[in-house]
Amino acid sequence: MSAEVRGLERRADVVLEDVFRALFEEIDLDKVREEVAGLRGSAEHGYDPLDHARAVARRTGIRCAAAGAVTGLHPVGVLTLGALGAEVGYLVYQQLRMVLAIAVIYGHEPSDRERFSEALSCLAFSSSAGIGSRIIRGRLTRFIPVVGAISAGALNYAAVQTVARAAIRHYDSRVDPVLAAEIWAEGDREHA
Repeated sequence: MSAEVRGLERRADVVLEDVFRALFEEIDLDKVREEVAGLRGSAEHGYDPLDHARAVARRTGIRCAAAGAVTGLHPVGVLTLGALGAEVGYLVYQQLRMVLAIAVIYGHEPSDRERFSEALSCLAFSSSAGIGSRIIRGRLTRFIPVVGAISAGALNYAAVQTVARAAIRHYDSRVDPVLAAEIWAEGDREHA
């Protein structure tokens, strides 16, 4: 690989990270905390971080599946490229938001700088599946738009679930749930 290609790759990585950071910074942390508090308040059988994280993943997956289905209905052409770009931005934003919610569920304060790196790692884990899904979807949409819409929704849902599993594994391995619940109950979110 030539030095010129490596330089282009590095610049592309920097631009992509800047875009992801901008999306990350647009997330309303208070709203994320409220959503998690609502889940805790509605828990019938006590607080279970895994159940709450899965609920957040399902909700996010449904939103992203709907966006994919709508985008999958567009005819091939310039409009499709624009819609696909908007959909990818929406998908990344929703996944970053979901990772933050899972961090809160497991007792981590989402405003730490560390959370961006963690969220990015979770997204990177599933990025190869996302790229493959875009290629498959592009080919399906050319032939049968309805199949493209269905596959787009299913692939977006699967991508969200992959990121959610990575986030759950990451945060579940970092905290003792009983200790985190005790700390959280005392109102010390920073150290939970």
